[in-house]
Amino acid sequence: MTAEIAMSALPLFAGCPPEQIQALSRYAEKTRCKRHCEIYREGDPVRHVHVVLKGEVGLEKERGDGREPMRLAIVHSGESFGIGEFMLPAAHTTATALEDCELLRIAAADFRKHFMAVECIRDRVVSELSRIAKYLLFSVVSGSGTRMLAFYLRRLCLEDAEERDGKFHVRSKVFQPEIASLLNMSREHVTRLFARLQEQGAVDFNRGHPVVDKEWLQKTVTDTDLADFIVYRDYPR
Repeated sequence: MTAEIAMSALPLFAGCPPEQIQALSRYAEKTRCKRHCEIYREGDPVRHVHVVLKGEVGLEKERGDGREPMRLAIVHSGESFGIGEFMLPAAHTTATALEDCELLRIAAADFRKHFMAVECIRDRVVSELSRIAKYLLFSVVSGSGTRMLAFYLRRLCLEDAEERDGKFHVRSKVFQPEIASLLNMSREHVTRLFARLQEQGAVDFNRGHPVVDKEWLQKTVTDTDLADFIVYRDYPR
């Protein structure tokens, strides 16, 4: 499959006429990465924007003090990465292939000059950057962490729960240490948050299965677009 054919099926280029995709394809090349291969490292000069054609790529951020890097996202087939960094001199994340991958690679300079000149692509990139900025602002002002936890519980309820009597009964068990890792919080803090929510009647547990009050969830998670934008590390899809 050529770069041109691959591009025509990607959401990033939806709406581009065939002749435009053909012209842009000369600036894109297909490449393969083995599992665990580091595509670029935090601090490296920004050279490319990538789109995943096959496989999954993990994006991580160093936290310092000898702590494990924080997994920011998992990029799936059809999705791009490097969009938030292509205007910067150095990468702010590390990208690693989580399995054998096939990527479409575009030089950052070509992406700025040729791809951003196309209105439909530019609109998607600006929208993506705006959502990234919105999420960062939300992370700063989310306060105690209750809203961040509510966003995660909403995802569980939408994808793995049964609604009965105004409550979502999550089918899978939830372990608080794993949630702490996913949300980049301490275990103690997550325990306190759940204890507070149980006192309020917002969340309860049935043998490790969360039971979430629907009315509380709807009142707490008002920005559903932002909630849908967040990608959780190792979250099943």
